[in-house]
Amino acid sequence: MKSVIKTFVMVSGERYCLLVDNLTGLPLFYPNLFITTQSRNRSLSYSSMESSLGGVSVLLRYLEERGENIENRFQKGELFKEHELDALRDFCQIKFSTQTTKENSNGIFTLSELREFNEKVSSQTEYVRLTVIAQYTKWLAEQIFGSSKDRLTVLQIDKMEKGLKARRPIKKNRNMERDEKGLDEKQLDLLFEMFRPGSELNPFADESVRIRNRLIFLMLYYLGLRGGELLNIRIRDIDFGKNQLVVVRRADEKDDPRTNQPLVKTLDRRLPMKDTLVQEIHHYILNGRKIIPNSTKNDFLFVTHKSGPTQGQPLSKSGYKKVIEVVRTASPTLFNLTGHQLRHTWNEAFSIRMDSMDNPPSQEEQEKMRSYIMGWKEGSGSAIHYNKRFVKKKANEAALKLQEGMVRVPEGVSNEK
Repeated sequence: MKSVIKTFVMVSGERYCLLVDNLTGLPLFYPNLFITTQSRNRSLSYSSMESSLGGVSVLLRYLEERGENIENRFQKGELFKEHELDALRDFCQIKFSTQTTKENSNGIFTLSELREFNEKVSSQTEYVRLTVIAQYTKWLAEQIFGSSKDRLTVLQIDKMEKGLKARRPIKKNRNMERDEKGLDEKQLDLLFEMFRPGSELNPFADESVRIRNRLIFLMLYYLGLRGGELLNIRIRDIDFGKNQLVVVRRADEKDDPRTNQPLVKTLDRRLPMKDTLVQEIHHYILNGRKIIPNSTKNDFLFVTHKSGPTQGQPLSKSGYKKVIEVVRTASPTLFNLTGHQLRHTWNEAFSIRMDSMDNPPSQEEQEKMRSYIMGWKEGSGSAIHYNKRFVKKKANEAALKLQEGMVRVPEGVSNEK
């Protein structure tokens, strides 16, 4: 049975998704009952529900390749055995193509043969898939066996769940070293040159797209916004008289046509903007956004410029990621660029600014200031996380200075030339 995730927006504005049979278009009973009772009724986000259905879909695809039906199997009392858990773990590592078949010299590759053409998913994706499958198979077994299950069955279900979770890749602890860091001076210089008006390094051809993407970069850099916050900005959120931007949480907005709605994960806040940044916003609205068909039908700041059914609608998550991808592939210097790196860059710049002041605020005051601007709840620990790289750098500098002050000439070693 081939399954596919269908997403839609309810009349209330709530984003929802279902797993349906790709041939009949009918919703699959147990997977959707699982997502409703275990995710939606716990008020988890749309992205969490979609991720859960994605994991269940991988499980169904695994069973489809083996000609099995999990409900029928569990009804017979047949749970997954150890060797099957290993096979399922390996299957969760596959990065599936959007195409279900691929031609070869003899005709068509089977699903098994397609694995040779697909890269492995990240360890994080594998971890999520196995976690969801462990939760779903345990839940499904309990639904099917019901109150009739004996102690041995309970132990077998528990063993299956633990076996799947034990096969997950090791998850990095928050305290472990992370690769996340801000951009260095060379990367920043290249980005500013790339987005300089008239620059030959700009990878975007259309002038209105250039203006929009320049503003995206500047707002990420100067305000330290998350991608979801950026895509949620409406023109009415900008106070042009006071040079301020209000970041607002708007979950399940009825007039937002994006099914996969970008969300503001942080707290509401009002951010100051310098004159030149406000002028850039003016420039984009009048010389980039205004000329795009259908853009006057909504007041989201960033809209889709590309011709097609979504032209003039709010810029989607995939559209935003495409902008970052194009910039990243434009130069080897930016090979690892992400929009979130600019948030780290802002935080490093904030730390440097505080450290350079003659009478800097106390560490507690700095944490409160940083938390407000970033939208974090005071005491959440997020401020410390984003300041980690700067603190490490200062600690290394202090350690080297300490070593210089501790220099001694070892016994028996002369410093004469």
